[in-house]
Amino acid sequence: MMISKATVRTLAVPLSIPYTIAYETITDVTNNFLIIQTDAGETGIGCAAPAFGVTGETNEMSRLALNQIAKDIIGCAPSDVLLNTYAATPSAQTGLDLALADLLSKSQDLSVGEWLKGSKARFQPVVTSVTIGIMNVEETLQRAQALFQEGFTFLKIKGGHDIGVDLERLQALHEELGEKCWIALDANQGYSVQDVAALEAVASSLDLKYLEQPTPKDDLNLLRAATESTSIPVMADESVQTIEDAKRIVDGQSAALINIKLQKMGGLAAAIKIDQIALDGGVRTMLGCMDESALSIAAALHFGAARPNVQYYDLDGHLDLLEDPFETLVSLSDGKLNVKRSKGLGIADDVETLWSE
Repeated sequence: MMISKATVRTLAVPLSIPYTIAYETITDVTNNFLIIQTDAGETGIGCAAPAFGVTGETNEMSRLALNQIAKDIIGCAPSDVLLNTYAATPSAQTGLDLALADLLSKSQDLSVGEWLKGSKARFQPVVTSVTIGIMNVEETLQRAQALFQEGFTFLKIKGGHDIGVDLERLQALHEELGEKCWIALDANQGYSVQDVAALEAVASSLDLKYLEQPTPKDDLNLLRAATESTSIPVMADESVQTIEDAKRIVDGQSAALINIKLQKMGGLAAAIKIDQIALDGGVRTMLGCMDESALSIAAALHFGAARPNVQYYDLDGHLDLLEDPFETLVSLSDGKLNVKRSKGLGIADDVETLWSE
């Protein structure tokens, strides 16, 4: 089986609800898709969702890399493609990785989860957190109540601009929904160790499930100091992009949790290695995401079905896309996500019908 055709398609859509994090406001999203076809009639599709603050790529960089990949892989056997060739553009590498996983698992009449794990893959609905961006206390409570009414019971609050304001928001949210919902905080690198200490002073009254990436990503000494200064489990996100990063985090005991995002790590193959490093070091993982198509979210759910070390899911990046040709791959009910258990990622072979002209 040889790759006979590879094409790139781009989808740019606004978000239904823009949101603000510590360093930017997101109003729209662009995803690129790699479609691989073989001389045996098999098709695989992967998604690339770059985010410069996380993957280090602009959309143009990711798209150009995918266009080069589409040229490079013609005439290759899918199992012979070297993913690491494209490590400089991790979302593009992810697009290739997911397309190959989709294609190879379908060629064996397996879902991607079964292809990764075999018959031991655990397919079941999973609770996902849903993000509330940086906003004032009243807006935070209004948004939280709306999400709770929609069935979500795990709320992740974005912070990092002002620890005082963040504490007000968290305390008000805990008073209103703390007995009904899990709550976590993502500072997106916006805190100092002193800010984390201020959070720790009231930690027992907030019952946070985790504190995500409190300090700047490149200073692991600060991250470890933050971890040591609080009883709240600290999660590394932006600090972990590569296998080497994961080793440094685990060996240095810099965090209690690691956020695995397929798009920042280069796909399933790299994510498996990172999850194994975490598992061997006694560190649990969370599956996170960018603003990305349900195709990529489905791949993460297949990964979770194959990897029991995953403790949390933060896979809401597809929910606010106003247009997504792959939205049926993942279902949502009462705050829980479920993935189609069918060949590959569950994508129909007639891929051109998925895009409107």
